[in-house]
Amino acid sequence: MAGLFHRAEHLALARDNREGEPVASALLLLERRAEDPLKAAHLAALRYQMLADKPAAEAALEQLGKADATAGESVDQARCKSLLGWLSVAAMLRQHASWQALQTEIMPAFVAAVSDMADPRDPLDELWQGATQLATGIVFEHEQFRQMGAGAYRKGVDHIIHPEGFLKGIVDVESIEPTYAKQVSGACALAIMAEMATHAGLDLWSYDNRGVSPVTATTYLLYYYYYPEHWRWSDDLSPDEAAAAVAREGAFIEIVNRRHPLRGVEQLLAETRPMFCASGGGLTTLTHGLAPPKKRRWRLL
Repeated sequence: MAGLFHRAEHLALARDNREGEPVASALLLLERRAEDPLKAAHLAALRYQMLADKPAAEAALEQLGKADATAGESVDQARCKSLLGWLSVAAMLRQHASWQALQTEIMPAFVAAVSDMADPRDPLDELWQGATQLATGIVFEHEQFRQMGAGAYRKGVDHIIHPEGFLKGIVDVESIEPTYAKQVSGACALAIMAEMATHAGLDLWSYDNRGVSPVTATTYLLYYYYYPEHWRWSDDLSPDEAAAAVAREGAFIEIVNRRHPLRGVEQLLAETRPMFCASGGGLTTLTHGLAPPKKRRWRLL
């Protein structure tokens, strides 16, 4: 079974290593009941995939059927993230017997919600709108949305990620919002776009601009997670604020690290695992926390 951000082999690797870390701790999270409907539905759908728990699938399907797929008058990041989170739940239920009927019921509302979004107000809005478009295109096989999302990703790589790693027009501006949190959020949108596209047959991970990619943006925020006092875009970034931003939307770091091992990431992972964000990659410590085994090279003697 596959999801928006993972494939069947990701889950198979986790099952084979369920007694050890980091999988064991991540599995405990599947046992918890989240009060937030989206988080609860995501964990239930993943439990269905991971443990073949049919009642969990029914619970996730019920919540998905109730999901609010309306769009606001403007591109609202919270709204985009909510829609994207529910699309992630839907992706994990596509092989369930009830999926076809439910898809017919919910698809018009989701497609309309994404179609009715106004033009984004700033680059961070644009990234999250692109991620939502891409997810819609993948889950409902809507090629126009798929290409719109891919276009937003390429534009982000070409024009938003600075060679140093900070996100232009997102953190290098005067803002009442915490700029480090915006760096984490923007890097998250870029990384999950690349990951979901790859699982849908569109290789965005190999797209870069002279070596600049979501890995560059993730490496940048990783440094300041450890040294928040040096964050140059505000004077008061505290260790607690940096940790809170990563705890909230940093689950994608597991995805990036699996594809491109990040130097010095071990301490962050030790402090934050299991990492979970319903709209930003899911329970990535479970799905991406283990590196795939290296292929053996056979040599003729």
